[in-house]
Amino acid sequence: MAAFAGVRKVRRLPNDGVRNGWYETLPPPAQARRVAGTVTVDWAVIGAGACGLAFARRLGELRPSDSVAVVEAMRVGYGTSGRNAGFMLSHHSHGGIRDIQVGRRNDRLFSTGLAYLRETVLHHQIRCDWSDWGQIYVAAAAEGEAHLRAVAEGFSALDVPFRQIDRNALEEITGTRFYGRGVRLQGSALVQPAAMMRGLGRTLPANVDLYEDSPVLELRAEDGFRLICPDGAVVGRRLVLANHVFAEEMGFMGRRIVPIATFASLTRPLTDDERQHVGGEGQFGLLPASPNGSTVRLTLDGRILMRNTLWYARKKRFAGALIASAENHHRESLRERWPALAGVEFVATWGGIMGFTRNEGGVFGEIGDGLYAVLTTDAAPMTRGTAAGKLLAEHICGIDSEELRILLSVPRAAMLPPDPILRFLAERRIRKFETTDAAER
Repeated sequence: MAAFAGVRKVRRLPNDGVRNGWYETLPPPAQARRVAGTVTVDWAVIGAGACGLAFARRLGELRPSDSVAVVEAMRVGYGTSGRNAGFMLSHHSHGGIRDIQVGRRNDRLFSTGLAYLRETVLHHQIRCDWSDWGQIYVAAAAEGEAHLRAVAEGFSALDVPFRQIDRNALEEITGTRFYGRGVRLQGSALVQPAAMMRGLGRTLPANVDLYEDSPVLELRAEDGFRLICPDGAVVGRRLVLANHVFAEEMGFMGRRIVPIATFASLTRPLTDDERQHVGGEGQFGLLPASPNGSTVRLTLDGRILMRNTLWYARKKRFAGALIASAENHHRESLRERWPALAGVEFVATWGGIMGFTRNEGGVFGEIGDGLYAVLTTDAAPMTRGTAAGKLLAEHICGIDSEELRILLSVPRAAMLPPDPILRFLAERRIRKFETTDAAER
C-alpha cells in the first residue's frame, strides 16, 4: 500500500489570525524552537494537538531509542486543542445517545484519554487549573427540556450515575435563574486548555523534540517523508498525520470530515463584587442539552467563558464580521443570564473547528506504507483524541488492550457529498437548530 507519490503542496495553513483568549491570559512562552536545516528522525508527527502530543509521548515512552519530531505550525496551545471550552470529559451525551453500543464504546475511549491526561498532568505538575468538578447539562426552555430528557435517558442506559438539579439548585451554583433544570455528572475535569497543552508540550520524553512556528508547506515522499518548512526540513522514516481537519489541506482524508466551527468569548476576571452574581461554588461548567445552546464556564480565576454559534467551516478562516457577530451573540447570552454583568469586557473572541463524521466513524491507523493518520472526531475531542493518539502508539508497538480493540472496531469515516451539497446540508441543519432551540442560546 503506497503512501503517495511525488510532492504535495499544502493548500491552506492553520494560522487563521484569530486571537485565542485562553492563550492570551498566559505568560509569554519561551522562544519557539523552529525547524532549521535538515532534521532526520525515525518518526515525524504533524500537529501538536491532543492526538499528536499523546502519540508522541506514548511512543517516546515505549520506544526510548526511537527519535521523534513533532512539527507544529503555530505555538502549542494556540490551535484547536487550546481553543476548546476546557472540558475533559469521561462521559458525554449531547442531545441523547442514539446507539447504546456506540455510547458504551465512546465512554470507554473518553475514560481512557481522561486517565492518561490526569496521570500526565499530576506526574509533571502541569499548572492548568485542573479541577475534577464534573459537568452539568442544562436546559432553559421546553425545547431544551426535551433534549435534557434524552441526555438523562442516555446516561441511564449507560449506567452512568447522575442527579437531577432543579432551578433553585442551579441558581445556587450559577447565580442565575435562566436555567429550568439540569443533569449533573461527576468524573470529568475542567482545565485551562491552552495552559494544559503548553504544559504537555514542555514535558515530552527526552527522545521527542518539539518544533513550533514551523508550518509544513510541502510534503515529499522521498527517503521516507520530507516535510518542507520555511527555514528547513524534517525527514522521517515514518510519518503521522495528527493535524485534524487540516489533513485535507495536504490531500488526505478528503470528504471524510464535516468541519463545524463554534465560537467563544472569555471575559476579564470578575471583581469580588461581580462574583457575587455567579453562585457559591467558585467555578462551574455547563454544557447545553440542545445543539444550539451555550457552553458556559466560570473559571477558577473568575472569568466567564461563553461559547455558542455554529458555522460551516470549510474555508477554515474567520472573517472579522463573523467574529464580531459571534461576540454580539455572546454578549446577549451573558446579558440573558446575568444582567448585572452585561458590560464585563471580553479579552478575546475566537473560533475553533470541530470535526464530525457521517457515521460516527473515525480516522485511525496506517493509510500507506509508513504513513499513519489519527484524527479526533465527533464528541469529546480532547479525551477521545488523547486516547486515539496513545492507542495508535501502542498499536504500532504491538500492545494489545480492550480499549485498542474498541477503537479498531470503529468504522472508517464514511464518504461525504461534495460541496456545495455538503455546505447546503450542514447550513440547513444549523439553521434548524437556531430556529427550534433559539431560547437555549
